[in-house]
Amino acid sequence: MLGRASLVLFALTVAAAATAHHSPVAFDTGVTDFTLTGEIESVDIRNPHSVMTLRVPNGDDSTTTWHIEFSSVNLLLRRGWDFERIKAGDTVTCTGNPSALGLNEMYMWSIVLADGTEFGR
Repeated sequence: MLGRASLVLFALTVAAAATAHHSPVAFDTGVTDFTLTGEIESVDIRNPHSVMTLRVPNGDDSTTTWHIEFSSVNLLLRRGWDFERIKAGDTVTCTGNPSALGLNEMYMWSIVLADGTEFGR
C-alpha cells in the first residue's frame, strides 16, 4: 500500500512541476517591443519563472492589472538584476512580448526603474 501511495504522490509532483514550467508559446514572440508603464502591486522573484502584477493607468481615471512573467532567479542574477530594487509601490516600465491570446499578460525582457536604471537580458 505504501508503494502505491508513493507512486501517486510522485505522479502528482511530476504533473505539478510540468504545468509550472512552460514555454513562452502563450506570448507573441513576434512582438518584442511591447511596453507597459505602471505601479508594481506585487513581485515574486522565483523559479522557474518570476512574476509581477502591474497596475497600468488607462486614458481615464481607471487602471488595468497586468500579469507579468519573467526569467528565473539564476538567469536574472547572472544578468545583474538587483532584486532589492524591484518592489511593490514602485513605478516601472516593462518591455517584452504581449499575450498571444489578447490577455492582460506579458513576458518581460527588461525593466526600467523610476530612476532610469535598466535591468534586461
